[in-house]
Amino acid sequence: MAQENLSARKAVHFSSGHSINLSAIRKDFPVLSQMINGHPLVYLDNAASTQKPMSVIQKMQTFYEHDYANVHRGAYELSSRATDEYEEARRKIVDFINAAGSKNIIFTKNGSEAINLVAYSWGRHFLNEGDEIVLTEMEHHSNLIPWQLLAEEKGLTLRPVPIRADGTLDMEVLKKVIFSKTKLVAVTHVSNVLGTINPVAEIARLAHSVGAKILVDGAQSVPHFSVDVQA
Repeated sequence: MAQENLSARKAVHFSSGHSINLSAIRKDFPVLSQMINGHPLVYLDNAASTQKPMSVIQKMQTFYEHDYANVHRGAYELSSRATDEYEEARRKIVDFINAAGSKNIIFTKNGSEAINLVAYSWGRHFLNEGDEIVLTEMEHHSNLIPWQLLAEEKGLTLRPVPIRADGTLDMEVLKKVIFSKTKLVAVTHVSNVLGTINPVAEIARLAHSVGAKILVDGAQSVPHFSVDVQA
């Protein structure tokens, strides 16, 4: 019944005055046109992987039909076109998140790979025995396990910040555990389980005040609201 009601609703209205046209959004995702067990499909696993709208499907099809080639390795027409589109995507991401420039955008397969790259490049080179990493109890495994493994390897200390009863981060504890030995604060912007939005700008200021770096897992925030990585 809940599935039928959700699928039948044409719009959702918010107290801010904004509304979302659910019917129009559903039509943009071909996968949602099917019936499962006699009900319209309702897909709720977006925290793991999102379905693709027609614009993405069509662009991928066009690329594979007309422009597919390896990027940055050929001078022939297809490779040049593929390279141009590849770099244009990077420039669009710069504008989308207000990055400092294209050289700050690195493509990876997913958040797990991205954080592992940071842990086993920057982390191995710059973190030393006795250094501390502050993280939270609401982290996805991709922002937890790499630091646990690195801590075992290099003799680091992990400082997990607890979650309060209302699902928010305990900022008072966070302020106490960030000090001179802290070299990295690894925090999710939006919890993939609770939906909690953490004050990452404030957390960044706390980290920088002791000379620490901050790593923000933005996998759940960037798709849902405007993000300015330079703010």
